[in-house]
Amino acid sequence: MESEQFLTYINTSKSLNGETLDEAKKLTVDFPWFSGGWLLYLKNLKKLGHADYDAVLKKVAVMVPDRKVLFKFLNDELPKKHVETSIENAPATYRLEGDVELQAENSLIDKFLSINSERLRTVKHNQDTNGNGGEKWIVDQSVIEDEELVTETLASIYFQQKNFDKALDAYKKLSLKYPEKSVYFAGRIEEIELLKNNN
Repeated sequence: MESEQFLTYINTSKSLNGETLDEAKKLTVDFPWFSGGWLLYLKNLKKLGHADYDAVLKKVAVMVPDRKVLFKFLNDELPKKHVETSIENAPATYRLEGDVELQAENSLIDKFLSINSERLRTVKHNQDTNGNGGEKWIVDQSVIEDEELVTETLASIYFQQKNFDKALDAYKKLSLKYPEKSVYFAGRIEEIELLKNNN
């Protein structure tokens, strides 16, 4: 089966018949991991009312990440009736015959972009109110440390950087957080205080 012929079969279900069923089955045998071939085969089985339709549907349903898309693909010949269009940004709702309701939903990417556009508006607002382009606010936000995230590695890094005050705070928090190692942390605290006093 040529790619152009395959695309024609996928796009127009009217051209599906017994001959195309054999071609689609051969496609699934030759390329078993090609989900497009399985979709064509499934649609052809449905069009012909074949007995193998239910078994193949179970197999193909696993391959398709969005079952709503599969449903729409298999039932594209059902007439759509526009039920309602609410406010501008709200998705339109459609009802198919058989009283099955489908709703056009925003994709995950659209949701992500809408959330991030809100953040960008916040940054823009801060740029306008600060008068300095908001860069200071962004820098300040990036440097804020979470006091709960204290580890021995972080305390060791503070010590190696000779940032003795932060290292002392980190080891004191670790001593409270892990009382079973408090003797070790007490030794580290004492060592840091000696170095701090000598410098």
